[in-house]
Amino acid sequence: MRSRTGGSSFRLWASTAAALLLLLMPLPAWMAPARPDWLSLLVFYWVLRDPVNAGIGFAWLAGLAADALCGGMLGPRALALAVVAYVAWVLRARILHHSLPQQMAAVFALSVLAQVLMRWAQGFSGHAVMGVDVLMGSVTAAFCWPLIGTWLSMRGRMEDWHASA
Repeated sequence: MRSRTGGSSFRLWASTAAALLLLLMPLPAWMAPARPDWLSLLVFYWVLRDPVNAGIGFAWLAGLAADALCGGMLGPRALALAVVAYVAWVLRARILHHSLPQQMAAVFALSVLAQVLMRWAQGFSGHAVMGVDVLMGSVTAAFCWPLIGTWLSMRGRMEDWHASA
């Protein structure tokens, strides 16, 4: 019989790898500003659902991996994801009891926070540009939240069912 934490840990790292691949996936130029920050969504999900395995350290490592994959300065995405993880961890009990539209609003706010922090940190190297695209990606992330939450939760229930059978 498999432990619950082991299955959750595998899903944590597998979904993180998928988010990193989605980060690298090319999009048409007109669609690129609306790309949701998949890694922020996953950090938010995992901090809410499994704060033992996914915390600020996990968010920092995932952010460093994303910074390394995207090139450029190391640290901006790591800083942003660590802050998002901390805020999600502090507000965890409240967010879990909110309705889906309220959770989507929280995802939007945390996604905007992550984007602003990332651009602020990139500004030290002279490469950051603030624009409306910060909001476009955050709106898309908010609308992706029900899909991400449902899919990952459903995968967890399926693994639990298979483990008990």
